[in-house]
Amino acid sequence: MPADAVNYSALAEELNERLSGGRIDKIIMSNKTTLMLIIRAKGANNNLIITAAASPRCYLTSQKITSTATPLSFCLHLRRHIGGGQIESVEARPFERILLFRINARGELGEEIKRIMIVEIMGKYSNVVITDENYKVTDALKHITLDEERPIIPGLVYAFPVDERLYPTDCACDGLSEEVEEDELPSVMIKRLRGLSMATANEILYRAVSSGKISEGARALVSSSHSPTVYYDENGPTDFSFCDYATKTETRKTFPTLSEAMDEYYLSVTADNGFTLAEKAIKRVLTATLDKQKKKLGAFVREYENAKDYDSERIIGELLTANLYKIKNGDSTVVVDNWYDGTQMEIKLTENSPQEDAQKHFKRYQKKKRTVANLEEQISNAELAIDYLESVETALSLATNEEDIRDIAEELEVAGYLTRQNGKKKTTVSEPRKFTVDGYEVLVGKSNVQNDKITKEARGEDIWLHTQGFHGSHVIIKARGKEVPHSVIEKAGGIAAFFSKARQSENVPIDYTKAKNVYKKRGAAPGKVDYFGAKTVYVTPTPPGVEK
Repeated sequence: MPADAVNYSALAEELNERLSGGRIDKIIMSNKTTLMLIIRAKGANNNLIITAAASPRCYLTSQKITSTATPLSFCLHLRRHIGGGQIESVEARPFERILLFRINARGELGEEIKRIMIVEIMGKYSNVVITDENYKVTDALKHITLDEERPIIPGLVYAFPVDERLYPTDCACDGLSEEVEEDELPSVMIKRLRGLSMATANEILYRAVSSGKISEGARALVSSSHSPTVYYDENGPTDFSFCDYATKTETRKTFPTLSEAMDEYYLSVTADNGFTLAEKAIKRVLTATLDKQKKKLGAFVREYENAKDYDSERIIGELLTANLYKIKNGDSTVVVDNWYDGTQMEIKLTENSPQEDAQKHFKRYQKKKRTVANLEEQISNAELAIDYLESVETALSLATNEEDIRDIAEELEVAGYLTRQNGKKKTTVSEPRKFTVDGYEVLVGKSNVQNDKITKEARGEDIWLHTQGFHGSHVIIKARGKEVPHSVIEKAGGIAAFFSKARQSENVPIDYTKAKNVYKKRGAAPGKVDYFGAKTVYVTPTPPGVEK
C-alpha cells in the first residue's frame, strides 16, 4: 500500500491546515500502542488517532476509541505535558514517515513551554516521542534501550533515523534507469531511494516517461494537486493515495481529504475488527515460535547424528591401547584386529603418541555420550513443543469469535509463549461449544485448556472422542446414565473430525472410549492426554447443527 513518505508528506500539509491553532482538549489511550488526541480547531472537534501496533498509522478519523479503565503512564505523561496545549504546526520530515507536531503548552506554574510530538510511522519500529523544543526526550510510547542503534529514553536527545539513500527528487537518482532492467527498476528504487512504496515508485516512473528522468517524475508527483483516492477490488478497499495514481487499475473513489480516504481504508481493513487483528497477531507468534522450535529440532538432530557413533570412539581407543606394540615411530596408520565384529580396522594416527591418540578417542567417547544423552532430552522437548504449538494452531484455525481468540491467547500466555500487552487476565475458562445429537448433549472444546476442562469434568460413563493422528478438539457425549447408541457416536465422530485438522479429509479415524479411560500424565501439555480401551470409527467430517 502507498502509505509511504510521499503520502504522509501530503497528510502533514492537510493536518497543518486543519489543526494549526487548535487546542488539545482530551487525550486517551485504548491500549499500550494506540492513542487519540481530541483537538478543537476551527470550531470543530478532530479525532487524531495514532497507533504503533498492527497497521501503524496517524490521521484524523470519524471514529472514537475507548479509554483503558486506568490511565496508562504514557497517557498521563501526555496529559501533563501537552494536554490543553495549542498545535502550532504539523510538518513531515522530507521523504520520511515522520510527523512533527509542534505544540505550545503550559507548565505546572502556568508558564509557556514548547513541546514536540514526534510520530514515527515505521512498521514495527513505529513510535510516539515527546521532547522539549531542543529535542530532549521527556517520554516515549516505546523506550529503546542504550544497547540499540538509536536509543530513545527520557533524558536523551532525540536523534532522527539515519538514511543515506537518495531523495527521489535528487538528480543523482536519474542514473538508476541505466543501471537496471526496466521491470526491476521499481524494486531498485524502493531499496535505493527514500520513502517509496511500490505503488508510488511505479507512479513516479509513469510520470517520468516524457523526460526519462526519475527525479522529474518524482517532482511532478509530489507537486500534484491533492485528490485523495481509495482503490477497491471485489473484496473492498485495497489502497489509498493523496492523488489519483494513473498506474492503479482498480475501481476508485475520491474523497474530500486524505484523512477521510485513510479512514475509509483502515476502517475496512480493521472491520475484521478485534477478531481478525488478534487472530493475525497470535498466528504471527505461533508461526515464529514454531519456526524457532523446528530450527532447534533440526540443529539437535544434526548434532545427534554426529554424536551417536560415540561407541566407535571407545572401540578405537581400546584397540589402540591393545596394539601399542605394533606401532612404530612415524607410522601414520595402524591395522588392527577388531574383536567386536571380527574384521580388521585401519586407524589413523596423529603426530601425538599412540597413548595420547587413545586418550583422545576415550575423551571423545565420553563427550559424545554425554551429548547424546542431553540431546535425546532436548529433541524430545522440542518435539513435544512442536506438537503442542501445532495443536494450538489447529484450535486457532477453528476459532470463530473474539472469545475463542482470547481463550487461545490466555493459554499461550500461561504456557509462556505470549506476553500480554493489555487487558486483565481472565480468571475463568469460557463455555465449550454445545450441540444436541439425537437427544444427547455433545460438548466440543475450543482450546487445549478447554479440552482439559471438559474431559476432566466428564463423568466416567460419558463418551470421549478424538481424531486419531490429527490435532483437534476433545469431544464429550453426555451419557446421562444411558447406553449411548453407536449412531450417536458416529455423528459425534463426524463433529470431532470437523473440529480438527482433518476437516478437509475423508474417512477420518476417530478414537472413542469412556471418559474414565482417559487420563493425563503429570506435566503433560494442555490438551495432551492418554487413554486406553478405545475403539475406532471412520467418519466424514460433518458440520454440526445449531449450537445450544
